[in-house]
Amino acid sequence: MAVSANTLFHFTSIKGLTGILSSSGFYCQYSDEHFENILPSKSHYRFTYIPMISFCDLTIMQLSNDSIHRKNFGEFGIGLTKEWGILNGVSPVMYVHKESQQTKRLYRLIKALKDFRRRTNDAETIDSIQQEMIDSFKYIKPYTGNWQKGKRFRDKIIFYNEREWRYSPLLNEHAVLSGVIKENRKEVKKINVELKKSLIKFETKDVKFIVIKSKKNIPVVAKGINDMSEISDTQKNELITKIISFEEIREDFG
Repeated sequence: MAVSANTLFHFTSIKGLTGILSSSGFYCQYSDEHFENILPSKSHYRFTYIPMISFCDLTIMQLSNDSIHRKNFGEFGIGLTKEWGILNGVSPVMYVHKESQQTKRLYRLIKALKDFRRRTNDAETIDSIQQEMIDSFKYIKPYTGNWQKGKRFRDKIIFYNEREWRYSPLLNEHAVLSGVIKENRKEVKKINVELKKSLIKFETKDVKFIVIKSKKNIPVVAKGINDMSEISDTQKNELITKIISFEEIREDFG
């Protein structure tokens, strides 16, 4: 069985899926990410808000058999070609742990920046370097952790199993924000509203699967497809043929 798909899946609720379909695209939103296992305890960025759209590089059979993934992210999803993802700047995240070379390099960069700050008055350059370094967090993910979608779990979660890919806006569009700074929490809600003004669009040809929990959900999802204003009736019918339920996957391929 393949361990990597030629499809990037985004899972959500049935309301989220119909919203994606009717708008023919994805909106970025700030999501909380935790780096307590990686960054020094005094770092303002051990808890962050990162603007992103998240996808997973798992096969449809892996998703069908992975009840934990569906519980965490939703039973309804859309699968798009990996070519679409790459053309739109969607990239796999880098998984790290405390002893990895990438983490140790990050520690050295933080220390070097502090030393540089003490030796120079060039605050503008220092701030620019710091922002670029923090921006790299957009595509870094701890190998394991206890936080998932804003909730803390007692048992460790192996994030590596999610095989996550992400799209995140450029630094000059939307930066990583510290979650430790309380004022940012209100700011995130406001920015999330603004982020709904920009879409990462997809076309009918980019869609490989529309995955639903069971066949009884077909009418609601089909309505979401019929509400897509920018495509023809032929394209709508083509999308409807791409609907498949986890029920059917388990019956036919399980």
